[in-house]
Order: sequence, then structure tokens, then C-alpha cells
Amino acid sequence: MLSRLLFVRLKAAENALRDGRLDEAYRLATAPDIREHRRGAAVLADLTERFIERARNHFRADRFTEALMDLDRAEAGEVKKEEIAELRGYVRTVMAEQQRRDQSRAGRVEAARKRIEGGSLAAGRRILEQTGDNDLDARQLRRAVDERAEDAASTVEQAQRLIDQGQLAAAAQRLRRARAIDAHHEPAARAEAHLCDKALENARSAILQGKLSRAADELTCLGKLGDALPEKRELTDLLAVAQEAARCVQAGKYAEGRRHAMSLARLAPKAEWVRTMAEQLRHIDDIITALCAGPLGDRIEYVVPSGRGIAAAHQRTGAGHEEDGQSPAGRLDDTVALPHRMPSAGALPERLLVLVDGGGSYLLLRSSQASVGRVASSHPADVPVFSDVAERHANIARVDDDYFLFSAKDVEVAGHRTKHQLLRDGDRILLGRKAKFTFRLPSRKSPTAVLDLSDTTKMPNDVRRVVLFHQHATVGAGPNAHIRCQHAGTPLVLFERNGALWMRRKSDGHVDTEPVQLSLGEPIEIAGVSLVIEPWQLRTPGGRVV
Repeated sequence: MLSRLLFVRLKAAENALRDGRLDEAYRLATAPDIREHRRGAAVLADLTERFIERARNHFRADRFTEALMDLDRAEAGEVKKEEIAELRGYVRTVMAEQQRRDQSRAGRVEAARKRIEGGSLAAGRRILEQTGDNDLDARQLRRAVDERAEDAASTVEQAQRLIDQGQLAAAAQRLRRARAIDAHHEPAARAEAHLCDKALENARSAILQGKLSRAADELTCLGKLGDALPEKRELTDLLAVAQEAARCVQAGKYAEGRRHAMSLARLAPKAEWVRTMAEQLRHIDDIITALCAGPLGDRIEYVVPSGRGIAAAHQRTGAGHEEDGQSPAGRLDDTVALPHRMPSAGALPERLLVLVDGGGSYLLLRSSQASVGRVASSHPADVPVFSDVAERHANIARVDDDYFLFSAKDVEVAGHRTKHQLLRDGDRILLGRKAKFTFRLPSRKSPTAVLDLSDTTKMPNDVRRVVLFHQHATVGAGPNAHIRCQHAGTPLVLFERNGALWMRRKSDGHVDTEPVQLSLGEPIEIAGVSLVIEPWQLRTPGGRVV
């Protein structure tokens, strides 16, 4: 019975082979009992030839997976093993190369898609040129590029019509859309330049007329269009300065507002309203100064250094008071040189030497500008140092209550190389190996600044600190003193009045002493402080006094 069934299955395998049904013949012939039979082995051997031939056909048609499957089946006949192995090697090599090309193609298509979506149609087109015409994804992307190009062109035409009609905001919106579609669209670039010219011209005209809100609207409508244009950046900076000036005026910081107004005058020299504003702010400062110089001046607390006007006004009582641990500010009458009290030219030397018993030597400079340079010069600088720097290596200028450093050469300020810098409290200034200073503003109630010399920096007369004197300076033992004296029992105020220097105890709410006028060259002692102020003299190696 079993032999009969076996022969039936053998016959079925042979018939399938004869009819070309290779897969069915393979399934029947590979049964264990049939493949061990002589007739079954013959079927498998014949199938080997058929599978090799079909594998070659698959290989020619780039059906590599099917070719490898047929080669695996061909091995069942256990014949032509070398031919099968060689063909399998070819198939695998070509399949790997095809996969590499497919991956490269897919990568190019993906790269082209990213360029197109990023707004670079030209770059996307160049990448797609490297793909075949039969690539479906590439053909779809080419159609997308053409559609986007048409959309960009149509949008630019709309924008140009809106520009001609003066509707700049709507035109800018369409141009931003066109540039997002194709960032390198030349008609869009030309339209953008035309739009920016009109918007910036409108903004400049509005600024000249004093219509700052309108100018801001003109710049805002552009968005990021024209950001690379210097004219747009200049107008944006101008509006920012105007906004800052308005903020200062609103806060009562009139001197600071006037500084911003002067900056505006440089940025917009043809704007008449800017000059008017600066003059109005100057008048406000003059009015406040005149008010404080009148009968109320003795009853008004005035914060000198801030330039922000009157800090507080109140009636003095019999008992003094302090706020935040600080003594009240000195009276304007004691510390500020009012217009009618200005000294005549030459009444006081611009440079003075202050010798403090127990406090050292100080160079006091009354000018708003001070040059720094080497001692070895026929015309030494205001701040002469024993160093190999230039005769006039740098200048420090006071503008209102701010200090600026200017130099023809690079110098180091706070660790940065620069030729001009706004100085801040604590900035280290390096002019040379033996010319190092630290800029300080010891007291927030005084615009007077100081330059502290480093240990390696030496000046004539054993000066260790330069006082950039303005309006008044303090003498005392604390860190807020401009001129230090460890023996000071009470802080003193050094100020200028009627072309002379005066000194008085720092006010604590009581008027306990009158100010004392200082005579140059004559020692004086007040509240434990003994000092003498004399004209600065610097002798050259030849003995000449300069």
C-alpha cells in the first residue's frame, strides 16, 4: 500500500516537472522518502537546471530576491554546486550595488525635498537633475517645484501692484510669502528692494516731521525684509534712542534725556524737533538749577551726581534723619558751582596736588578731560606716569555724569581691546606694562571719579590716586571717600565756590559749622583731617617746572 502511494507521488512530481510547474515539483520531490528514491533524485537533478535558468532570468530582470530563492532551491539536487555558488555571488554583488544606488537616489530625492521646502527651488532642481526620468518620486517633486515657482511669481506680481498703490504693509506680507516659497527668486528680490526703499523713505520723512509712531509703523510693516540694509538698522537705532529719551523725560531724568537728545541730533541732523527738544531739556535743567539757587535752595535736598533733578524736597526739622543708612545729600548751596558763582578763568589751577596727613598724595584734576601719558615728555600729560606709553596715550572725558576713554591705539578696558569705551565702576584700564589703573565711582551721590594706580604704576610726587573732580568730592575714612584719611572723625565735603575751594563737614541735618575757604599752599585741619592743597608741579630732568 505504501509503495503504491509513493509511486503515485513520484509520478505527480514528474508530471509537474514536465508541465513546468517547478515550485510544485520541488515541493513533492523534496519529501524525505521521495528524494531518497532514484526517480525522486532524478527529478531534483532536473529541477536544478530549471531553477538555475529561472534564477538567471530573475537576475536579468533585477529581481534579485527571487533569483536567490531559486538558487537556494537548485541546491536540493546536489549538483552544479560551483555554478550555483558563482551565480549567487554575482546576484549578491549586483543586488548590493543596486541597493546602494537606490539609497543614494532616495537620499538625493530627500535632499531635494528639503531644499524645496526650505525655499531653495533652484538647489532642489539641481539635485533632481541627477535622478533618472523614470523615478516616480523625482517626477512628483519636479511638478511640485514648477507649481511653487508659479505661485511665487504670481505672489510677486500681486506685491508689485500693491507697492505701486502705496499699500506697503500688504505688499510686504506677500513678499514674505514669496521669499518663503523661493528665497532666491530674483523678481522677489527686486520687489523687496523697491518696497524697502519706499518704506525707509517714508520712515525718514516721518522722523523729520517728528511723527515717530508713523516711522515705527513703516519699519514694523517690513518685518524681516531689509534687515541686512544699513539704513534700516540706523532708523531702528534712532527710534530706540528716541524711546529711551522719552523714558528718561517721563522719569524726570532730564540730563540723561538731553544726552539721548544729542545722540538723536547726530543720527538725524536735519530734524529740527530734535534740536528743539535738546534745548528744552537744557532749559529744564537751568530752571531747576535757578530754583535751587533761590531762597528755597537752602531747604531742598538735591542729589548732585545723577543729573535727574530734585530727589526730594522737605522741611528740615531740628533733628536730623537718614534713609537706608546714608546721610542726606549736601545742600546745593554747599556743593554746586551755580552759574553766577562760576570762577573767572585762571582763578584755580586745573591740576592740584592734595597732600593728606596719614592719607598720601592725590592729583586733583578740575578739567572735564584728562590725558594720560609718559612723564618723559616736554609737555607731559595731565596724568603723567613712569612708563613707556605714548606722550598722549589716552584721554578720559567726562560728558555730563558719564566718563569715556578715547585712545588712538588699542588699549585694554575690563579685559577687552578697544579704542573708545564708556567707563563703569571697577573697570581695569591697561595702557602699558607699567600703566595700569582702576576706574572707580566711590559715591553714588557725587559725579567725581577716581583712578587708582596699580602697584606697578608710578607717578611723580608719589601720587597713588587721581581724582577727576567735578562739583564736589568727599574726604574721609570710608570706602566712599574720594580722598582718604584714616584719621577723619567726620566725613568732609570739598567743593568749589566763587573761584575758590571750600571744605565743610558733611551735613547730617544740622548746620553746625560754616564752610572754610582753603588757601593754596596753606595747611588746614578740620575734624581730625590735616591736609594742604597746592598747585601741581612736575619738574623735568632739566629742572624746569611744568
